[in-house]
Amino acid sequence: MKKKPLVIAMAIALNGTALGLTALSFTVAAEESKAPIIQQDVQKKLITTEFDEVLVSATRVSEKASETSRSVAVVGEEQLAVAQASSVADALKNEANITLTNGPRASSQGVEIRGLSGDRVLQTIDGARQNTSSGHRGSYFMDPELLKSIEVLRGPASSLWGSGALGGVVAQNTKSAQDFLAANETFGGYFKQGYETNGSRTKTSGAIYGQQDSIDWVLNGSYTDSNNIKTGNDETLNNSASNGSSGLAKLGWQADEASRLELSARVNKTNELVPSNPAAAVSSSVPLVRRKTDDQNITVNYSFNPANNPYLDTKMQVYWNSTDYDEDRITKGQQDSTEYRTVGINLNNSSRLGSTLLTYGVDGYRDTIETQRDDSGQVGQRPGDIDGETTVLGAFTRADIELTKTLNLDAGLRYDRYKNDSNNLNLSSDDNELSPSLGLIWQTQSWLTLSARYDQAFRAPTVEEMFSSGTHYCIPPIPGFLPQGLCNTFATNPDLKSETARNKEIKADLRFSELAGDDELALTFNIFRNDVDDFIVQQVSNPWRGIPGFEQTTSWNNVEDARLTGFEISSRYRIGQTHLAMNYGQTHGEDRKSGDDIEGIPANKFNVDLSQGIMDGDMKLGTRVTYVATQSNTPDGFKVAKYEDYTLWDVYVAWEPTMGAMAGVRVDFAIENIGDEQYLQAWQTLQQPGRNMKLSARYMF
Repeated sequence: MKKKPLVIAMAIALNGTALGLTALSFTVAAEESKAPIIQQDVQKKLITTEFDEVLVSATRVSEKASETSRSVAVVGEEQLAVAQASSVADALKNEANITLTNGPRASSQGVEIRGLSGDRVLQTIDGARQNTSSGHRGSYFMDPELLKSIEVLRGPASSLWGSGALGGVVAQNTKSAQDFLAANETFGGYFKQGYETNGSRTKTSGAIYGQQDSIDWVLNGSYTDSNNIKTGNDETLNNSASNGSSGLAKLGWQADEASRLELSARVNKTNELVPSNPAAAVSSSVPLVRRKTDDQNITVNYSFNPANNPYLDTKMQVYWNSTDYDEDRITKGQQDSTEYRTVGINLNNSSRLGSTLLTYGVDGYRDTIETQRDDSGQVGQRPGDIDGETTVLGAFTRADIELTKTLNLDAGLRYDRYKNDSNNLNLSSDDNELSPSLGLIWQTQSWLTLSARYDQAFRAPTVEEMFSSGTHYCIPPIPGFLPQGLCNTFATNPDLKSETARNKEIKADLRFSELAGDDELALTFNIFRNDVDDFIVQQVSNPWRGIPGFEQTTSWNNVEDARLTGFEISSRYRIGQTHLAMNYGQTHGEDRKSGDDIEGIPANKFNVDLSQGIMDGDMKLGTRVTYVATQSNTPDGFKVAKYEDYTLWDVYVAWEPTMGAMAGVRVDFAIENIGDEQYLQAWQTLQQPGRNMKLSARYMF
C-alpha cells in the first residue's frame, strides 16, 4: 500500500511575517551572487522532487509548473488532507490572488481569481465542464475528500477551454485505485472520521478499491452533518446548519499498453435551511428556504497512446451533468425548482512533429435550464419560468514549438459558436468568438525561466441573462402616493454581447537545489494586466415619474470596461524536513472609461506556512499566518468606505506512521483562527467563521 509521507502540526508561533520576507529576500540575493558557481556545477540546479508539480488537465497537456508560461497554483493530496477543507473554495483560500466568495456557508462558497468570480471562472472535474449557473446558489459540489489535486489557472484560458474561462480555470482531479494501491497490491480501503468544533460538524467517509489484471475500480463516499456556524467573538450565524452526502465510483479497463477506458459516476446531495441568498441574512427580500440540492455526473473517458507512434495521443470524453435545486420558501408557502442539464463531448489528439507538439481537437456541449417559480399568494409578482438551452461547438489547436534549446513558443487558437434559445418565449440569439493566445518561454539559465504571454477570452451570456421574464420585485402600495404599488419586471435582452478579456502577463520562475545541502528553493513571480470589456451587469431602469428607487424594469446589460492589474509572488523552501511556503497577491480594478475603482476586487493578501517534520517524517508540526490588508479602493458613494484589515493564525499537526503496528493510521489536528478573530471579508456582508478545532482519523487497510 502506498503510504503518503506524513504531515503536519502543532503550534509553532510565527514571530513576524516581515522577518520571513526579509529572510527570503536575503536568501534570493545570496543565491544571485552564487549564480556562476551554480552554472558551473553539474546539475545542482532545477528542482526535480516535490517542487516539480505536473499538471494533468488544466492546460490540456502534461507540463511542469516551472515550464508553463501560465500562472498556476496546485493544491495536492497532502495539502488537501492537512486542510480538512469543507469545500473546494475553502481548500484554495490560502493561495495568492485566489479568494473564497459567497460567505461562510460551505455549500454556497465559490472561487474568485484576480477579481473575477462566478460564471467568469470555469470549473472542470476530470476535464468535464461544470456549467451550472446558479445565481446565489452554490455550484462547487465536489467533496475535497474525493480529490487527489486541484489545479488553478490564473488568468484567461479560452483558447483552451472556450466560454467561461475569463478569469481562470479551477480543475479538480478525482482519485483512482492507482492513487491508493501499489503495483503489486490488489485490494484495499479506508475508513475516516472527522469532527470540527465550530458548528459541531461531523464527517464520516470511506472507500474500497482494487485492481486485478487490466481492471481497476474504486468506490468512495462521505456524509456530513453540521449545526449553525459561529463567527468571530462566539456569535452564531443563524440558519447555517446543513447535512449532505457524496459518492464517487470509477471503473477502469487497461485494454493494452496503449488503450484505457474509464467510466466514472459521482453524486452530491445537500439539505439545508438557509436564506435564498446564502451570502446574506434573512430579510423581507431574502426569504428563508429549505433547499435540497442534487448534483450528479457520469463521464466516460477513452485514451489511446501507442508508445512508438509520435502522431497519436488521443483522448475522448463524453459526459452528462445534472443539477437540481428544490426550494421550499417556507415563509412564503411556495415551492420552486431549478433543473440544469449538460451533455458534452471532448475529442483531442497530440502529435509530435519534429520539434513541435501539436494539440488539436473539437468539443461541444448542450446546456438546458428549466425553472418553476411558484407565485402562490403573490400572483403576478414572481419571475417567470425559464425553459431554455445553450448549444456550443468549438475547435481548437495549440502548438508547442521548441525554437532553440532554451527558447520555446506556445501558440493557441480556438473558435467557438454558441446559440441561446428560449423555448417558452420563442426567442433566439447566436454569435461566435475567436480566442487566440501566445506564450514565449526562455530558459535563460538552468535555474531561471522567463516567460511572457497574451490571451484573449470570452464569456457568453446565459439564457437567464438574455431571456428572464416576469416580475423581479414589487413595492407595496403607498397611500396617497402609490396606491396601486409598483412591480419591477424583467426585460429580455437578446442583443446581449459576450464579455471579452485581453490579458498580458510576464512570469519569472527560479528553481534551485542543494544550496545549503539537502534543500530546495522555488520562487515564482507573475505580473498581469487584464482588460475586460462589456461586463454583463444586472441593472434596474425606467424609474416611475423619474423618481430613483421606483424603477420599473430589470435587465442584464453590457456596461463596464474594466482594467485589472496586479501580481502574485510565491516561494517555497525546504531544507531537510523543514518547509517554508509564502505567497502574496494583489489585484487592482478600475473602470477604463472613468478611472474610478470598481467593486468586487479582493484585498491584498499575504500567507506564510511553516512546518517541521519529526519522527523520521512520520509527524509534522506546522503553523500558518494569513494577513489581509485594508481594502479602501471602493467606488465613490459605495455604502462601505473601506474594509478593515485582519490577521488569522492557524496551527496544525499530522501523524502517519509508515512502519509498525500503527502503519495505515493517519491523524490530522488543526486549530484555525486561534484568536477567534471577528472579521469581514471585502465585499461580503456576513462575518467569517471564528475559532475552529478540526480532528480527523483515518485507517487504511
